[in-house]
Amino acid sequence: MGEAIKRGESLHELGRQGARRAKQWLESTSRVDACWVNPDKGAADKLSFDWPQGGESFSFDLGGTLRYGDFHGQMFYAEVKKYANSGDLPAHYREFLAKCYVAYLAMPRLADNFMWISWSPHAATTWDKLTSADTVKTAVIANAKRVFADGANAEELADDEVCAKVAERLWLLVLSDKQEALVPDPVHLGLIHNHELLKASGS
Repeated sequence: MGEAIKRGESLHELGRQGARRAKQWLESTSRVDACWVNPDKGAADKLSFDWPQGGESFSFDLGGTLRYGDFHGQMFYAEVKKYANSGDLPAHYREFLAKCYVAYLAMPRLADNFMWISWSPHAATTWDKLTSADTVKTAVIANAKRVFADGANAEELADDEVCAKVAERLWLLVLSDKQEALVPDPVHLGLIHNHELLKASGS
């Protein structure tokens, strides 16, 4: 029992580190303000949703807003997996897609972008299909008991339009330890943000 508890704590800590490293990388692009990090105070409420069935809830790992350009002001939710290899990522990804479906139904005006951030790819032979509406629908059906009151009719109940909306909002980001080192330092980031502020003010 002690070993199982230690392993669980280790995985939890790895997940927390992954979320913080993903936040750091996203913000290093200068285009993201990842202001909510689970389980920081106040973040859980912003990142949590209820499964429609079963009385359980779920939460994303990160959330915030995008900056500048066409995405300026848009919201995002992110799931982070700090895995060394694909392992059980396919199952986690299916669940992630079902979460995105539920989140979009709950708050369509705030569900602008859904990011899957991992340190390992998965399903390489079907990579180009991972963000398709059909893949979203398949994932929703696989989680039917938590989404629909009548799980037996999930094929009919899964909303094709919502699946398409979710699909067009998906991002797949694969990081690596070395890639994390190739980011601007805080001074350079400050210069970028100052430039954007001056541009916005017309100076």
